[in-house]
Amino acid sequence: MQEVITILSVISVLAGIFITFRYIAKPYKSPPVNNIKSLPDEFKKILSSRVRYYRNLSDDNKKEFENRLLKFLTEKKITGIDTDVSEEDTLLIASSAIIPMFAFPYYNYPEVHEILLYPNSFDKKFQTNNEVEGRNVLGMVGNGFLSGYVLLSRPDLEAAFDGTRHKQNVGIHEFIHLIDMADGVTDGVPKILFDNSFAFSWLREIKKEINTIKNGHSDINPYALKNNAEFLAVVAEYFFDDPNKMKMRHPELYNYLVKIFRQNPVI
Repeated sequence: MQEVITILSVISVLAGIFITFRYIAKPYKSPPVNNIKSLPDEFKKILSSRVRYYRNLSDDNKKEFENRLLKFLTEKKITGIDTDVSEEDTLLIASSAIIPMFAFPYYNYPEVHEILLYPNSFDKKFQTNNEVEGRNVLGMVGNGFLSGYVLLSRPDLEAAFDGTRHKQNVGIHEFIHLIDMADGVTDGVPKILFDNSFAFSWLREIKKEINTIKNGHSDINPYALKNNAEFLAVVAEYFFDDPNKMKMRHPELYNYLVKIFRQNPVI
């Protein structure tokens, strides 16, 4: 009984901390897009400059991407917590969501209603002050009292979309977690992307790649070792941000991800 009371007390404290940052800290709303029928040229220029994935699409697919982006921004709220939210930020957040699910045109993250943009990385108490120790969280998908929220560090989001190749992208990472948990279990086996007949071979591939990372023979971020869910999010970042390199270094893993996301982003 005492343990239950303690757990409830911790949850209550965390909820209080979150509410403080969410509603007392100065909020900045995302620029409105509700009345925009098509993406302005200046937005397209930002996407071409910052988002390599968009830049490499065909003209028809760019138009589809733009329509999906407008739908996302119309339906989701983006709020800055002690930081402003620029038009560029909204485009980068929406791109993070659209990229992994581009082959699934009707999916728009129904469980998400708001993305919170923080001025820096944060700790488990949502503190962003530079003096705070353990301020190493770049992004988070909420659950419990945070259900429906995605939290992102603004500078880390922007760094991931500087128009160059990366193996890490906090925006894509967190939206991959949302895709993974859509079936009710966050386990690295997102049922909305493939059926059970594919799961066994995918889990076998995860085990093989994890052993390679452990032995120091891989350039995949070791954070992938944490669990299968993090493995999927980490390798998906790599897959979408530097597909040519991933295909060269990890051809079998790359082919698995092509099947999972139904995309072949290599140029």
